[in-house]
Amino acid sequence: MPDADPFACKVGLIMKMLPIVLLILCFGLFACADAAAVRLNHDYPAPPSIKRLTEPGACQGGEALAARNLPLPKFPRRAKWQKRQGWVVVSLDVAEDGTTQNVSARRSAPRDIFDRSAIRAVQTWQFEPPGEQGLSGCLVFISYRLGSVRIGN
Repeated sequence: MPDADPFACKVGLIMKMLPIVLLILCFGLFACADAAAVRLNHDYPAPPSIKRLTEPGACQGGEALAARNLPLPKFPRRAKWQKRQGWVVVSLDVAEDGTTQNVSARRSAPRDIFDRSAIRAVQTWQFEPPGEQGLSGCLVFISYRLGSVRIGN
């Protein structure tokens, strides 16, 4: 029985393994592409100056407000999935009983991405009663950054 050519055996083995090796390399390249996708798609927009947005005489005594219940807004699922970041400046009045009224988005970036989430949360906020007059024209800065939400700067 003649001896088989060792070179021919190795070439035959390589040819059988080539599709598997190429498949592994392709998956490796996709894995590298996924690592790059972890980067944020959108930079954090520059926040506004709250002092410039505040109307003269607005929210007089607001620094003395004591919170009873301030649930954080939810990070919108679609924005989180798209790795979006941004902020909302919410305008609100605080009634005599400590509930919030006239809640609206005063400014936001990017526009209309986080507004609804911020407004819904602020509408549920409750404070210690601020007095007979209540407070009007108060502004709150809400930040949506890196998948988390923060009130204030």
